[in-house]
Amino acid sequence: MPGGKNNIRPEDGVQFKADNKAAEKWNEEEALRFGNDLLNWMRKEDENIFFDDFIYIEDHKGKYAGKIYTDLPAYLAKKFSSFSDILDICRKIEETKLKKFSAFDKLNASIAKFLLSAEYNYREKSDMTTKGESINIPISKWAKDDSSDTDTEI
Repeated sequence: MPGGKNNIRPEDGVQFKADNKAAEKWNEEEALRFGNDLLNWMRKEDENIFFDDFIYIEDHKGKYAGKIYTDLPAYLAKKFSSFSDILDICRKIEETKLKKFSAFDKLNASIAKFLLSAEYNYREKSDMTTKGESINIPISKWAKDDSSDTDTEI
């Protein structure tokens, strides 16, 4: 039974072939080359903090021309677990550089704090709740509200 929109069968659609305009641009080998270039760039210099900078701004000398688009990292990470592993390392490098450079005043502390909280779920204070509910624990037995013991000496 045909499937898909309007019961189109797979053989009715445009097939991925090398000479076809719809041919897939990324295979695993190309994705790993791109991922390793990204990883090497991040490790190269201290100023190379954000991997988005490499993906969307760097020239790449035409190496990836016409292949870069907004959701590329997510697409490649879903498609190839090997690329996902490289991207995880890049994100950890980015996080580490944000912490390191903000600690040594090489970055604006407010921006670093914002990025770490937005991207890496850092918080300023510890959470004293359980599933959103407050934990009500008396500090000591003396914190109880017992009006009959008003004359007790300590």
